[in-house]
Amino acid sequence: MAPNNQPQDTASKVIELERLIKQVRDRVGNVSAFVGQGGLTIGDNGALRMVDDAGVEILYLGPDAQGNQVLRIKRDGGSYVLYTAFTSNGNQYWRMTDRFNRELFSDDATTGGMARPYLPVQLFAKFSMAASSLYSYMNVAVSSLAAETTLWEGRIGLVSHPYFSLSGIWGTASGTNSTIFRARVNGTEAGTWTSTTLENNMKGPFYAGTWLGLQEVPVTITAIATGSGAVACQPFNWTQRQSP
Repeated sequence: MAPNNQPQDTASKVIELERLIKQVRDRVGNVSAFVGQGGLTIGDNGALRMVDDAGVEILYLGPDAQGNQVLRIKRDGGSYVLYTAFTSNGNQYWRMTDRFNRELFSDDATTGGMARPYLPVQLFAKFSMAASSLYSYMNVAVSSLAAETTLWEGRIGLVSHPYFSLSGIWGTASGTNSTIFRARVNGTEAGTWTSTTLENNMKGPFYAGTWLGLQEVPVTITAIATGSGAVACQPFNWTQRQSP
């Protein structure tokens, strides 16, 4: 005959079950866990967090203060190694930093492509300048620029950034003249400016997102001028850079 399930027997079983659950809870912090096929899913805005022996957060995967899912990896002491975050308009990006929180690598949250580091593009002169002690920069006679002429050319091995900028010396080296400069990417005008005086500054940033991911892309700086004298065209760098 099956035993009669008396109330006192049920109470004993509940007490034993609570004791076993307490044992499991007490041991969870001291044992390893294994997750097999199917993986581990954390839902309902839950988070995975790891702290060091001083209680400093080292790893965090979960929602930020605004409810966006983020990843944070830190060094001992709490300085960032890698993290994801969101811009004010809701675009997500990732960023890697050194121990002083200086940005080393990141992606462009606005257009796509790379944000940091900026990468230079090497340019080569397509003209020669007559020897002169009057100038410390490349220049060319206005008479040679009656039509649009390529003065500098280079190649981008991989277009990795959505914008570029140019710094250099531009414009009137001597005489009185006006020059239209054009920065071309793959033959297409990507940036232009007009100089009527001597300038030493940066131009841009100019958009290059159309060519993101393309390889061996030709770039040129051209000029067309009117007036008299000579025109300065001495780029110091062509730099791939992030969205402004």
